[in-house]
Amino acid sequence: MAYQALYRQWRPVDFSSMVSQEAVVSTLRNQITTGRIAHAYLFCGSRGTGKTSTAKIMARAINCESPVNGDPCGRCESCRRLLGEESMDVMEIDAASNNGVDEIRDLRETVKYPPQHGKFKVYIIDEVHMLSASAFNALLKTLEEPPAHVVFILATTEPQKLPATILSRCQRFDFGRIPAGQIAGRLRQAVEGAGGTATDSALNMIARAAEGGMRDALSILDMCLGYQNDVTDDLVRSVLGTSDRGFLFRFTDALEFEDASTVMAMIDELMRAGREPMVFAKDMSQHLRALLMAKTCPDDLASLLDLTAEAAEEYVGQSEEMTVTRMMKMLELFMSVETELRWASSPRIVLENAALKCCLRTQEVDAAALNDRIAQLEKQVADLTEKLKNGVVAAAPAKKEKASDAKPAPKKADVPKPKVLTPTGRSTDETWKEALNLLKKTDPGVHSFLTQGRYIGCDGTLYRWEAAAGMDFFATALNKEDKRQAVCKALTEAAGVESRFEAVTAGAGQKQDDGDDAFVAQLEQTFGKANTMVQEDAK
Repeated sequence: MAYQALYRQWRPVDFSSMVSQEAVVSTLRNQITTGRIAHAYLFCGSRGTGKTSTAKIMARAINCESPVNGDPCGRCESCRRLLGEESMDVMEIDAASNNGVDEIRDLRETVKYPPQHGKFKVYIIDEVHMLSASAFNALLKTLEEPPAHVVFILATTEPQKLPATILSRCQRFDFGRIPAGQIAGRLRQAVEGAGGTATDSALNMIARAAEGGMRDALSILDMCLGYQNDVTDDLVRSVLGTSDRGFLFRFTDALEFEDASTVMAMIDELMRAGREPMVFAKDMSQHLRALLMAKTCPDDLASLLDLTAEAAEEYVGQSEEMTVTRMMKMLELFMSVETELRWASSPRIVLENAALKCCLRTQEVDAAALNDRIAQLEKQVADLTEKLKNGVVAAAPAKKEKASDAKPAPKKADVPKPKVLTPTGRSTDETWKEALNLLKKTDPGVHSFLTQGRYIGCDGTLYRWEAAAGMDFFATALNKEDKRQAVCKALTEAAGVESRFEAVTAGAGQKQDDGDDAFVAQLEQTFGKANTMVQEDAK
């Protein structure tokens, strides 16, 4: 027997096996049970939400000799004929290819004949919005007053294109998008039925990509099972052409820090891997939407986006480093990319242009860019104010230790200092430079972070790095486990011995006035020195 696609294998045969659409199913069941069958129905909704499947179940149920709670029994002669597609009592018409007035006139001629075996003759007209204006006019009178044995079921994805005269003659049912959790549950049944295995995260990824359509989800799963029976996250990403979440986080970090070189290198990596710019632009739009939701409603993020607590925390962490204005500007740019790519002859250039606009926001002069820069400055002012309230103290001890080192410190002399050579024959300073060269090749994102500060020395196997003034978020980012491990790996390779890494914040040994000077410098860099005036408070 020829192979049958999964979405056909798992097409529901009764209302009990329908996924979601509880309100529609409940109403239709009640009509069948009470015998209040309307003469015309209109099923509306996006693709893959169950419109045609519901129409077929409805046709079998109203012709069933002994329906069970509104469901067709599946055992009587009428049910068997309709399931085997051997009955002429149910006619399924594709309006996309039969959209002329002549086809509707032929339909009007066949309506007068009674059903062969069942109680009703059912006409299912799919994609009914494709009918021409003259075809709609020819259908009007028959749709309004059909013979008692005829039921029309119209299905469409675009009800706004139907004339008001058609809408007023039908009972309308709207099919909503199916929640991702329910789609993932049906995909689990399909995988097990096909003798395969799949991770929960892979099925959730497919469910989200289907955007509420069960047929799309089953088609994607069918493609995955065509590769191998074990459906993994990497396999789903390969089939969909999407990027992993870690790449999206790193790319967003590079955009936020205005690191144009890293952004262009990552786009090049994306293109070499065979990813589609359109798919990546869509992924970035979804990622930025998640960050906006994390910024505005962090407590409900996990439930709103169907995320684990760890993933939600990661989104919240990245959103804290960005302003709402900044994220909305980036989201608008990537959403415009999706539109522009439909007509672009060089999709990569469109994607690179949008990414560079995100990076070089300080060079734009329109109102949106100015609002973005003002919001960023307000955030920096708030951060600096908080630091000044807490006090940038504990600086003196560090200087005293350096001064004391110059005097006695006999025991300190035995501790390895930067001048001591590592097993590779390099000094600690040379080891640090070699590690930076390695990171530039293996992890450009981490390398760009390290350029925002300076190397301050090595204590044994512990290498320390200090963020520039006002750039404490770089130290916070580098102390995260994934980035810290990347630096440790590069240092270990350069030194020839297991090495550790620590990022510290600037400010030790500085006066509070240094924070003011740094803030003034940032203002001058943003608005220009000629446009900045500093006035001391009179006391």
